[in-house]
Amino acid sequence: MKQKFSCFLIDEVRDNRNQFFLALDLLQATRACICFDNAPHALSYAAQQAYKPDYIFLHTRQPGIDGVRQLEELLQSPLLADVPVIFYAASFNPEDMTRMKFMGATDWMVKPSNLHALRDGLKLIFETVSGKQPVSLREAQPAAVLV
Repeated sequence: MKQKFSCFLIDEVRDNRNQFFLALDLLQATRACICFDNAPHALSYAAQQAYKPDYIFLHTRQPGIDGVRQLEELLQSPLLADVPVIFYAASFNPEDMTRMKFMGATDWMVKPSNLHALRDGLKLIFETVSGKQPVSLREAQPAAVLV
């Protein structure tokens, strides 16, 4: 992929973060993917570093933390308010999708368990959200193979 971008990934599960990072690596699309357990940590980092990512991926189903509440916190930050936020989870119901869009989410993504399906889903999100040129899978060289 010719243009590289950066993203925040907010997910409390380390294995989910690792799989997400590997999928991004397969796309060869990122210059940085910075992971956080929750939105307050992401907000703190962004404020301290004056860092603005190109995308924010927010896991909606975190124990004791409402994903929509975290979205509200992110959108209140002057630095991050215009960054596209993509919710992701293992499943969504139509009411969740409508509520998330109403609250300001850019899009949502059902999180597959397969690494290559996750890569393909991320590719589609980037093409849809950014309107950039599609990533050619022929350009992407696998960085890791899971067996």
